[in-house]
Amino acid sequence: MATRTSARSLTERVYVCLRGDILAGRIAPGQKLKPSELSAAHGVSLNVVREALSRLAGERLVRALPQQGFAVIGISVDDLADLTDVRATIETAALRRSVDGGDLVWEAELVAAHHRLAGTPMSDPESPGEISDEWMRAHNAFHQATMAGCNSPRMLEIVAGLGESASIYRYWSQRYGDGHRDIAGEHRGIFEAALARDADLACRLHREHIQRTAEIVINGVSGTERTTPEEN
Repeated sequence: MATRTSARSLTERVYVCLRGDILAGRIAPGQKLKPSELSAAHGVSLNVVREALSRLAGERLVRALPQQGFAVIGISVDDLADLTDVRATIETAALRRSVDGGDLVWEAELVAAHHRLAGTPMSDPESPGEISDEWMRAHNAFHQATMAGCNSPRMLEIVAGLGESASIYRYWSQRYGDGHRDIAGEHRGIFEAALARDADLACRLHREHIQRTAEIVINGVSGTERTTPEEN
């Protein structure tokens, strides 16, 4: 029993580490993941690594390569366009319900989430040009807070999954010129519209916010290649 518990703990640790590195862009899209190298790097068995990678494959963050291990998913213009369209539909529906029906507790938590986001530096001080993990957490928490008043756990679960799928693209938008945006201003606009109970404005600003990220990535990807090169 102790051995099984230990194995699960190791798998969870490797899974969390790899997942964080992928979503933050520290492991590049399309990069090949060799279980033997990961096993040595993390000091765990091959079985532990394979279990962690299988979980990531289930979340569509990595893909299995026939007889070659795994690779991080590539940047796909078509997938990003589809993801953005789905997010615009579902997230604005959740946001509208939240703005229309959120109570005082929702307002207070939204204020706190925006305050935390506004006070968190976006860039990683140790890796200039990269989005910091702390900012990413504050960013995700803010957007979740805007929709938390929708009173639908199922909808919020879907929203959370869509947000995680978008994380890898959000990182690459920074690489392609996201730094020229007034992202703090975009968030402030959504925040103020939500507090003012202006659902139409909040939804419009949120839709423009996620579409702008998609446009930056799409424009940054070569027009002759629909996905990033992946190692063979």
